[in-house]
Amino acid sequence: MNLLRPTFKILLAGCFLLGNPIAQGAIIGQMPAHGDILYITAQPCTSETGRIEPNWFFSYSVSATGSVSRSCYVRYNDQIWIRGPFGAETTYPMSYFSKPANAAENKPDSAPEVKQ
Repeated sequence: MNLLRPTFKILLAGCFLLGNPIAQGAIIGQMPAHGDILYITAQPCTSETGRIEPNWFFSYSVSATGSVSRSCYVRYNDQIWIRGPFGAETTYPMSYFSKPANAAENKPDSAPEVKQ
């Protein structure tokens, strides 16, 4: 039964994200990546314990089968650095991300750039 809990949480998060107009309004970019669609949002990213991660924003990917994977990202020098669920990091140019169809509702640069 404990093996079903993480899967249930992912499915629940997926239903919440895909069926919630508030979450959809916060999407500032999307990109096809390795058969998935990766979304970046303007919402602050929180850890599994609920702590807000400073300078990191919420992102997620949806596979062709409908499974949802949660991640966090930071924008730095026109690059998007994504930290996945197991600590793996990937980098994509911001130009790879297109505005969603409802871009008029979104604020395109609401995720501030982090300067070090």
